[in-house]
Amino acid sequence: MSLAAAQSPRLEAAQRRMDEGHAAEALALLEEDRRDNGLTSHNAWDLLRLQADQGRHHEALQTLETMLRVGRAVPAAWLEAEARLAPLREDPRWQALVARAHQRDALERRLQGAAALETGYRASLPLVERLAGVSRLWMEAKNHFANFDLVPDLDWDALYLRTLERVQKTPDTLTYYGELMRMVAALNDGHSNVYPPEALWEALWARPALRTARIEDRVVITAVLDPALAKQGVRVGQQVLRVDGLAVETHVARRVLPTLSASTPQDRKHRAYGQSLLAGNLGQAVRLQLGDGTRTRHVRIPRVSVARAWELEERPAFAWRKLPGDIALVELNSFADDSAADAFMAAFDEIAQSRAIVFDVRHNGGGNSQVGYRILATLSDRPIASSRWWTRTQVSAWRAWGRAMPLEGGHHGDVLPDPKRHYRGALALLVGPGTYSAAEDFTAAFRSLGRGPVLGAATGGSTGQPLFFKLPGGGQARLCVKRDLLADGQEFVGRGIAPDQPVATTWSGWLAGRDEVLDAAVQALQEVAKP
Repeated sequence: MSLAAAQSPRLEAAQRRMDEGHAAEALALLEEDRRDNGLTSHNAWDLLRLQADQGRHHEALQTLETMLRVGRAVPAAWLEAEARLAPLREDPRWQALVARAHQRDALERRLQGAAALETGYRASLPLVERLAGVSRLWMEAKNHFANFDLVPDLDWDALYLRTLERVQKTPDTLTYYGELMRMVAALNDGHSNVYPPEALWEALWARPALRTARIEDRVVITAVLDPALAKQGVRVGQQVLRVDGLAVETHVARRVLPTLSASTPQDRKHRAYGQSLLAGNLGQAVRLQLGDGTRTRHVRIPRVSVARAWELEERPAFAWRKLPGDIALVELNSFADDSAADAFMAAFDEIAQSRAIVFDVRHNGGGNSQVGYRILATLSDRPIASSRWWTRTQVSAWRAWGRAMPLEGGHHGDVLPDPKRHYRGALALLVGPGTYSAAEDFTAAFRSLGRGPVLGAATGGSTGQPLFFKLPGGGQARLCVKRDLLADGQEFVGRGIAPDQPVATTWSGWLAGRDEVLDAAVQALQEVAKP
């Protein structure tokens, strides 16, 4: 496949000028691109918005009419919501053009949707629905999944046939969804998953009120989240030796990994020995054999509901404290909403008095990349290069002509400096396999910033844009349809972003209560401060 030059330097320059508020200059670049290349999917939307913004309403309406006529249309909801287009809405032509956009949207929904397959939950699904669900999963991945090159030995079509055969024998919806999860897990991608109907969550994902992890060659309890468990002798530091009668490694291999979607070995290990290790049916206590180095203990621990487990395990999105040496430790544990960035901004003046800042995203599973970028914007007086991207395209005529399908991609745009805040002290960033998705985008941009080391272990190696769609029986799936790269084009999906300074958590260090990764960051920042 060839990579289309979707975002030419001229279009990237236009995007930068838009981001910086120089609309007239951006419009001039877009009009130049249109003269050379015609109205394309890469220039049409911005051209329309800027023409309206600059008072050239007649030209903007002509551009919109051409977009609708030549297939460069955008969703009608975009037209109705975009603030820059507000001046066009009083023109008599506007409503007719929006009506045409709604007609195109309806056609797209019929072509891309599958309403007949999106049935509600039943304890057992008809055979035709089971087969249709497998087929939709196979088809959507075949057409849109971005990372087939990372699983070169996977024969997706052969797996499709095997799964069709297996789901014919599934006695209920629970077992059926297990087969779908097994199928998509073969893609080895943490942004590609099958989610069973909500009615089945408690049968699959309920967990005990504790945290576990693998540290070196031991599987250990790292947090006890319900005081009642202490009465059973469950303590932090105990090793998990057996789960429901199986040696812990055997349990993971047989009962956890087959349906686990993960992108890298470190991602798989982090998930398998963490949240997924003891997941199962809410109505069934999990039987554990625990050891502390001198004796073993057998316990039966009840699982709590999925909602309760999330509540107990959730870390605050933002926290900070002062460390010795006038260093601020800023924990960014989630970008799921704006709360981490909002809290950082509220505390910025106090944090900024510190000689150095250590940012910790080791437990950040992602969310919205813009949340992290708001924080990074306070750390630079120049634009920060973010990641690059590409996605597959389907050009039907090219396939008929025997041509390779093109890829489209470009640059996500620079992170622009915060005009009100700028921190000039030393920086460091802590990462690990739990650093995921939007937190990896944060890590990539932090590296572009070039103002401090990244320490810890390789990140999870999975980001991008998932495509969600529904499946029979009330479940849904998502598939990664966009591949991200570092600003310099270096691959990290399926690999992880390697730290500048690798630091491993050791059993002896953890047992002694040390945070060896944080200690290494503090040491590095102290070295920076030496004359």
